[in-house]
This record gives sequence, C-alpha cells and structure tokens, in this order.
Amino acid sequence: MTQEQTSQQQKVDTGPLPPLPPLPEPPPSPRQASRRTMLVAGIAVLAVAGIALWWFTRPSDPMSDPRPVQTVQNFVAATEARDVSRMLSYVEPTDLKRQISPELRSYMEYITDLQFKNETYTLVDNNGSIARVRLTGTVRYTVDYGSVYSGERSFDTIFELVLLEGTWYLRSLQLPELEQQQ
Repeated sequence: MTQEQTSQQQKVDTGPLPPLPPLPEPPPSPRQASRRTMLVAGIAVLAVAGIALWWFTRPSDPMSDPRPVQTVQNFVAATEARDVSRMLSYVEPTDLKRQISPELRSYMEYITDLQFKNETYTLVDNNGSIARVRLTGTVRYTVDYGSVYSGERSFDTIFELVLLEGTWYLRSLQLPELEQQQ
C-alpha cells in the first residue's frame, strides 16, 4: 500500500481516548516503613511494660499491703526517739501539720523518756486509699514539768492513714480514754 491509498482509506473516528487511570501510590521506601514499624513496636513495648509494671507492683488485696502498718511503726519509733521532725514526716501534709509543729516540739521537750513495749500492730481495714491500724501495748514514760512524773500505761489506739501519691500518711488517731486517778 502506498501512502496515497492509506490516506484515501480513512478510518472511522472513535472519539477521544478515555483518561488514564491514576498512577498507583509509590510503595513506601524501606527506610520509611522501618521507621513506622519501629515506632509502632516501641509504643506497643512501652504500653506492655507499663501495664506489667502496674500489675506487678500493685498490692492485689489492699488488706495485704504492709505499708500502713510500717508507717505507724515508723511513727512510733520516731516518737520513742522523740524526733519531732521524723514524727511529722509521717503526718498528712496539711496546714494542720504546720500549725502543730511548734506545739509538738515544745511538748516533746518535757518528755525525758518514752518507751513502748509489747506493741501489737493490726491492720483493721484498708480500701486502698484509707487504712486504719490498731496499736496496742504498754508505754513507759517520764515527764519533767519541773517535777518529774513517771509511769506505765497500757494503750489501745486506732490510727487512720491516707494514701497520697503512693505514700501512706497519718491522718488522725483515736486516743485511748484516760483512767480516772483517785
């Protein structure tokens, strides 16, 4: 066929061609894919580690938590040592703590000897944020107000503790009723 013959035989016009489909997204570079994978894996590892840490460090039953009893024991040891600063470190951090500090320091100056004997510490209840510890025993004391007074008394006291930011603090206590002396 010659060129003339071809031009004489015209082909039927089929119209415009349809648009091309969009190009597929280029696959992420191996570097980007590994960064994403490492980021997701890192977040997953941190989440699992956080849950595991919480799971293994929380007391399963608040009544099995020894810390409220230890706080009362430490407070009693500080009281026996007549160390007011250490005593106050176990008291709930409130304005009252600041207010009683000077008064407590002056009272402790009069106590020349203080010994606790036969102490029994019992965790009465603990809901995870408030605990009550019962302390029973005998206290031997010597007080010097200018005149020296000595004695020994049994006691039965309930301490209420509060958990603040992971630390147990003494909130209040029920003082034992004093016997009427005749």
